[in-house]
Amino acid sequence: MRYVVEVAGQHSFSRAAERLHVAQQALSQQVKSVENQLGVQLFTRTNRGVELTPAGVVFVQEARRVITAAERAVDRAQAVARGEAGSVRLAYTLATVYETLPAIAERVQAGFPKLALELREVFGGEIPRLLSDGAHDAALCPRTSFPQAYERQEVRREPLVAAVSSSSEMAARDRVAVAELADAPLELWPREMAPGYYDAVIATCRDAGFEPRCDEQAAGSTVWGNIAQGRGVGLVVRSLVDQLPRGITLVELSEPRAVLIIDLVWHRETASPAVRHLVTAAGAVAVERNWLSRAA
Repeated sequence: MRYVVEVAGQHSFSRAAERLHVAQQALSQQVKSVENQLGVQLFTRTNRGVELTPAGVVFVQEARRVITAAERAVDRAQAVARGEAGSVRLAYTLATVYETLPAIAERVQAGFPKLALELREVFGGEIPRLLSDGAHDAALCPRTSFPQAYERQEVRREPLVAAVSSSSEMAARDRVAVAELADAPLELWPREMAPGYYDAVIATCRDAGFEPRCDEQAAGSTVWGNIAQGRGVGLVVRSLVDQLPRGITLVELSEPRAVLIIDLVWHRETASPAVRHLVTAAGAVAVERNWLSRAA
């Protein structure tokens, strides 16, 4: 097909042979072989060289489409092998959704426009299963323990802030100490739903010198409703500030500030080149935005 298309474009066997770096006789034999296979004549000789027959015009049109498709298939296959195309199935938790995930996704899109991120919000407790059974390639989540088969890269240390009722005395202050939250029930999703987040919040309270009183049945909108009505308090990431339900105010914590560590996690044995590009992009964003500083 390439030989026929080149002869058609040059209107000459000799010029086509020169551009293709083959002997003219070999080129003529190849074109004749194609004509024999098709059972039609593709070229006629004229005073100006060679011209396509009506059948030749149609064949060249279709041949160009086939050649383009073949080149595209090769390019795409090679791009996928390099991790520059295809897709990465990325699970993420609520703690990453408003700043961390969008920034990383934007960097991946800018660097690898043919690489698609297939995103799914999940509970942190689901992530080990989703990675082990191959349902997802990587996960963005608060730090927790994983089996040795998994690798992780720290992406962010996001400050925790106090979530209090907007009608409370603490809502009018610039900062509160974690210890001041000891008298109110701590609104926190159960550990089996969000192990990394749960452990970080409990550790923050214990570091402040108290054992929090948690409502083990609270989850989802119940947590926010209890806080808004002044029946409890919470510790959440600062990036939730623009997504809060009505009646809740976020207040900065006094020193020492508590942080939630966010990791990018993937299975060591099944990590594709595309996952490695995701890891590199996340690391670059973390450095640019100073996410790894405790004071960030």
